[in-house]
Amino acid sequence: MPGDNQKILTVARRVTETTEAVVLGGIAVLLHGYSRTTVDLDLYAVDRQRIDTQLLSVGAEWDATEKEYVLDGVRIHTVTPDETRHVVQKVSTIAGIRVVSLKDLIAIKLITGLRLPARAKDLGDVQELIRAIPLDKTFAMKLPTDLKADFKTIVDAVRASEQAQRDGRRF
Repeated sequence: MPGDNQKILTVARRVTETTEAVVLGGIAVLLHGYSRTTVDLDLYAVDRQRIDTQLLSVGAEWDATEKEYVLDGVRIHTVTPDETRHVVQKVSTIAGIRVVSLKDLIAIKLITGLRLPARAKDLGDVQELIRAIPLDKTFAMKLPTDLKADFKTIVDAVRASEQAQRDGRRF
């Protein structure tokens, strides 16, 4: 069952105002333009130990069983550059929340979705951002070289699907 995005956004705002963490994951997708639900808050943490200390100082509690923080009923996960295999280069502020830039978000989603088949939803997020914003193949120039061709392939697939829908065909 999906979570309460408004509650998660409130916690995200509070956390990014009081810590060095930056939002990524489903809430970042939402903030960048694709309205989707999520059940947790993912934070990009260059220094996980420092973010852990900061989360505890704002009242988050560590749930050792689930290996996650909980603040006001919202589950929080920290993700490092090693885990994303990408170093965030730019941070944006959207609706008062510090969030990874669109370029960094799409790079992380592509890396994760292409590397881990169980994370296919990350490729779905990229597809939906392409539709919602909309993005075209020129956006690939902003991405790391090894992701450009994959992004362009996804753009082509999204556009073909949209054309099939307009033509009344099943794709």
